[in-house]
Amino acid sequence: MTKNDIYTIFDVGGTLQSRFPSYEYREGQLLMAELVRQSYENKAILAVEAGTGIGKSFAYLVPAIYNAMEHPDEKTVIATSTINLQKQLFEKDIPMIFRLLDRSCKVALAVGRGNYLCIRRLLQKKAETPLLADDPTEEICKIEQWAKITESGLRNEYPGRLSDLWLEINSDGDLCQGRNCPYLHDCFYFKAKLKAKEANIVVSNHHLLFSDAHTRFEDGLDYTEDGILPPFNRLIIDEAHNIESNASEYFTEIYDSKEMKRQIAIIERKGGSSLSLLESLAPYAMSDDIVDRIHDDIALLLRDVDTLDQYLLVVFAKNSFQPVLIKAENQPRLDEFVESATKVSETSGRLASKINQLLEHNTAPLEFESKINEMKIRGLRLQKMSEVLCKFCNFPAWDDDIHWFNVETNKDKSHRVQVMITPLNISHMMVEAIFKKLDTVVCTSATMNLNDDFRFWGSRVGLPYDDVRPFLRDTFISPFDFRNRLLLLTPSDAPVFSRDDPAPYISYMGDTIFNCIFSAGGGTLVLFTSYSMLKAVKEQVEDRFKTNHMTLFCQGEMDRFTLLNNFIKDNDSNLFATSSFWEGIDAPGQTLRMVIIVKLPFQVPSDPVFKARCDALDLAGGSGFGQLGLPSATMKLKQGFGRLLRNKDDRGIVVILDSRVESKSYGTCMMRSLPESYHPQTLTSGLCEKIEGFLYNE
Repeated sequence: MTKNDIYTIFDVGGTLQSRFPSYEYREGQLLMAELVRQSYENKAILAVEAGTGIGKSFAYLVPAIYNAMEHPDEKTVIATSTINLQKQLFEKDIPMIFRLLDRSCKVALAVGRGNYLCIRRLLQKKAETPLLADDPTEEICKIEQWAKITESGLRNEYPGRLSDLWLEINSDGDLCQGRNCPYLHDCFYFKAKLKAKEANIVVSNHHLLFSDAHTRFEDGLDYTEDGILPPFNRLIIDEAHNIESNASEYFTEIYDSKEMKRQIAIIERKGGSSLSLLESLAPYAMSDDIVDRIHDDIALLLRDVDTLDQYLLVVFAKNSFQPVLIKAENQPRLDEFVESATKVSETSGRLASKINQLLEHNTAPLEFESKINEMKIRGLRLQKMSEVLCKFCNFPAWDDDIHWFNVETNKDKSHRVQVMITPLNISHMMVEAIFKKLDTVVCTSATMNLNDDFRFWGSRVGLPYDDVRPFLRDTFISPFDFRNRLLLLTPSDAPVFSRDDPAPYISYMGDTIFNCIFSAGGGTLVLFTSYSMLKAVKEQVEDRFKTNHMTLFCQGEMDRFTLLNNFIKDNDSNLFATSSFWEGIDAPGQTLRMVIIVKLPFQVPSDPVFKARCDALDLAGGSGFGQLGLPSATMKLKQGFGRLLRNKDDRGIVVILDSRVESKSYGTCMMRSLPESYHPQTLTSGLCEKIEGFLYNE
């Protein structure tokens, strides 16, 4: 593809404008497409920020498609962070480009294999529970009926909510029989994998990309060989601002007591209508007492796991059930943890050994081969989690990794505890496993450049890694008229949150948020930085919403997809949300006319990974706040701000109820990163008048 091709397609009067009546010429889109083309031609790495409305998907898809047609032996993988964007690319954007350009190539969708239904495991589960399987009201019967009509077998296409039963019937690489499976030719996962192997463009996600990269790195595979993904040599990472957090999450080693108990339950499930693995294989044991000894070790292991749980729950109770960072100086106080964790590790080791004895010496017929393999895998998974405990307790071998205890509070107020080891820095892995190995890597997002020429983002992912490899970078600002179409309000008298006395702050937020939404007539997304604050404000305002017949949706009431659909369908509804809702929401038009940001999105100081990384920067003579805390929060603020204007006709208001944007020097720095908007000075008392005036009186 030549530079002339790019201009022929994207320029004024070009192919897109002539064949797509509503298409609007955008210089930023044309220039970005040319940069992507150059990165393919020069085997370069590209970092490009494309503001809302640039049309970055088309800008990277067109060069990728042309490259696929000109070089059919090459493959491009496109990795997104969110399922929404992955679906949009595969189902909407790529087919549209094919129609507009009258060109095409083979395209495939790639998601983790755990998202696919396994026909063999479904039928095996059905055989184990025949009464339930024939009852049309039971989940397994409904899934079997769906399996007969679905083309993809993908979990997210199942028309209903799925329980933990899915974990017993989904595709599992460890339990797969491969070419020996009688259902190989009907297998949803293998059909999808074959399509990916034959495709020129594979639309995937960050999790699968990093899983594939890690496997290749550990096993010494290059990108000409099959990995989790098929061989490829060109990569486009969209939503690239999430690379560090997503890669860190994937490369974390975890001991999870709930997961350990789940594996044990599958090995030795007592009662119920189906036999456990152990019960199925027990009649074929060569040794009379091996099964009893396995039962004994399982009982001991469950006891040891509970003891470790109790220790960790005491630790969490002292820390308000927040995750806890464990530093080297804490090691002398961990004797009780080491004792309990060592018992879990030793007992699981003995159990794994006895399971191996059972499997090596048995008379089970050939049809039990799958159960023997599954028993082996369950034992290995117990052993792998126990190895995390061993590694954690081996204090002399600690390196730069982050060691921490995690806790998750369930809806029933119970707690799930985990022992975690996370890499301090993922940049080396990104360079060695991805950037150095591929011909082209394009990284793009609406929020990567913090007016620093990508220095912050690049430092977190390892770019540039040398002076030889071409590293292209540029920023294309949004074409939207923020100055005239977006009102930014930052009341300078908003109170600062106090942990010692949070009541006045919560009262202020409840009153102010309700009054602002009432003035706007709804259509508001309220972004919180913590779920506890969301719940506290919701309790303050929900009766007022009901009294005034205003619809309020809150995160946690239903799944994300349903929540967003309900919000988008009702133009005057309102949504309280946190965490992932700061990005990936696309609600153009009257559905969303106001975004309220309750608090600047700084990482909570109690987050162990964030704290450890800040501490490391401080120890190296830098500033954890200046080099990590502030840039990360600024990037997140840009994401939240970007939820409002989604097309050129949108018009609305962003309210930031955190006076630190006015009173702190770093607040000024954060505001400079946002598109220049109409931003009059205001106090809380003037918010409603300004909202009504902007939306309805002009």
